Amino acid sequence: MRVPLLFAGDGESARSDKDQDACARAIGGGDATCEVLGLTTTEATALELLSAQPRRTALFCDFDGTIAPLVTDPDASRALPGALRALHELSREMAVVAAVSGRSASFLAQGLELDKYRSKLRAIGLHGLEEWSAGGTIKLKEGVSVWRAAVETVRARLVEAVPAGVRVEDKGYGITVHWRSIAASGDDLKSIGASTTELVRTIGASYGLLARLGKASVELAIPLGIDKGTVVTELCSGLERAGYLGDDLGDVLGFRALDRLTASSGLKAVKVAVAGAEAPSELLEAADLVLDGPGAASTFLQALAGRLASA
Repeated sequence: MRVPLLFAGDGESARSDKDQDACARAIGGGDATCEVLGLTTTEATALELLSAQPRRTALFCDFDGTIAPLVTDPDASRALPGALRALHELSREMAVVAAVSGRSASFLAQGLELDKYRSKLRAIGLHGLEEWSAGGTIKLKEGVSVWRAAVETVRARLVEAVPAGVRVEDKGYGITVHWRSIAASGDDLKSIGASTTELVRTIGASYGLLARLGKASVELAIPLGIDKGTVVTELCSGLERAGYLGDDLGDVLGFRALDRLTASSGLKAVKVAVAGAEAPSELLEAADLVLDGPGAASTFLQALAGRLASA
């Protein structure tokens, strides 16, 4: 299903909460306003597909670059308030609503304000290796814990080896190396990124860790065959519809899982790319629908929540 670009991206920060809510209500009610194209034609549109049978529908989304604008300091990343509220509201109406991210589950729990909202929103971290659960505990997939020593060793080696200004983020059972904050541009930044990526690949491979490319970053993951696609496959079991919002290469695996489920079980699905300056072409080409940045994704999620609230 190929749908036109939705929600021209002026970003949530450019609108007041009142304007955001009014826009979401208009879209949810089928009014073709707020710079929206193609939403009121048939059930093939994304909002119709996802709102028709909420108790038989799953919704997945990434965090950074999808509901949270990309920032130089990863620790400063914050979800847009409208997206956050909408996800919690949707989790009360839909079969599954989950944030699936390369971030740790503990970071997601804090960023999604799970203690405050106490909804059914799920926080699945490290591409599916761990999930935040009630009471503040973290549930690991089988076989994960034995990799901690290797991750610690690799982190220590990378801290000593990476260029000045490159950040090594220890996620417990994974490592992400960032160079977004380096004061360089153009060919110089590309050169730093290429050399850092090769360094990370080499050191990680010597301890059995797999490299995954990201936006101005490279991640080392535990090789257990677990990724965003396996999360989607597992949580869509027995359901009839699903949607996935993402902005990076890791999210392509979620898209592919939906494609396989569509072919094998007849699942109806919509793959939503959240575009930005660094959005990979592979993601955009695989998407059914493209949103113009996290602000547009927030409006989309609010619109979906509005539809379910008024059903």
